[in-house]
Amino acid sequence: MRSFLTILVLSSLTSIFISCQPSVVTKEEQEKADSLSIKLNSPELKALNAQLLEDPSDPELYIKRSQLYIQYKQFDVAAGDVKRAIRIDSTVASYYIALGDVYFAENKTRQTKEVLERTVVKFPESTEALMKLSELYFIVRQYKEAIENINKALKLNENIAKAYYLKGSIYRESGDTTKAISSLETAVEQDNRLTDAYYDLGIIYAARKNPIAFEYYANALRVDPGYVNAQYARAKLLQDLGKFDEAITEYIALLNKDKNYFQANYNIGAIYLDVKNDYPKAIEYLTKAIEQNDQWAAAYFARGYSFAKMGNKANAIEDYKKCLSIEPNFTEATVGLRQLN
Repeated sequence: MRSFLTILVLSSLTSIFISCQPSVVTKEEQEKADSLSIKLNSPELKALNAQLLEDPSDPELYIKRSQLYIQYKQFDVAAGDVKRAIRIDSTVASYYIALGDVYFAENKTRQTKEVLERTVVKFPESTEALMKLSELYFIVRQYKEAIENINKALKLNENIAKAYYLKGSIYRESGDTTKAISSLETAVEQDNRLTDAYYDLGIIYAARKNPIAFEYYANALRVDPGYVNAQYARAKLLQDLGKFDEAITEYIALLNKDKNYFQANYNIGAIYLDVKNDYPKAIEYLTKAIEQNDQWAAAYFARGYSFAKMGNKANAIEDYKKCLSIEPNFTEATVGLRQLN
């Protein structure tokens, strides 16, 4: 879903879809643009403003400037630039989609939806618009509408890998893993660099403790060696399959890539606690996890339990109390505290 979650913006469409008069930058508008570029200390904005002075009728320049405004969270002016581009040339579907991008970046999903719905009516053969709308429907959990628009896009072009990926995501969330696997496999057949599809296939098979998941994680890491979530999932599957030493090795390799991946430290600590009964080692890794996420109730409980096993009553009580301050209904911590008092 990265394509849609990166940015999206929208504004009122009352006149945008019918107006096609050329837009001229007034002196006042240019002064405001120059003032904003100075305020934002942006050489990129300054350069675009200079280009627009030379050619104020180039819609692509307004689109480029709107994208910069989105980065700076200047949503109103970003929307204004997109609307100006549409007034200059109302025949380009991507401009309307860009307006949707502005609204989405501003977290205005209703306006985003309205713009994209009008866009697919105005441009029924725009697979990009259909996919953007499908992704939005997926985000708001309107799965039926999402599937309908995906199918429309696939009728226009049956080789859209992300369409099959999105279908797989919908089926997976709906609990239909058979259809999810079929769609995700089609996605990677269409695009063998689609790391998220490999990862999701791995997750589905890992839930069944099926070792074929390792192949999918390996493919994700082949395409993107820095895909730490896939490496974590591979380590977790090793742990779930009882291959604890291999899991620890994999978690440590992951931490060498991303030292702040606190779940890896927690899981290593859990292995030393539950499997190896090595309480000092468990405390070492659980402490690292807590240092990285000091609001993790389970980590405090696990460390408190380790302290209790070592006979360190004071530290155990302190950790149990901290656990309960974060999650008052943590039953195991309540029981542990009662046993020590």
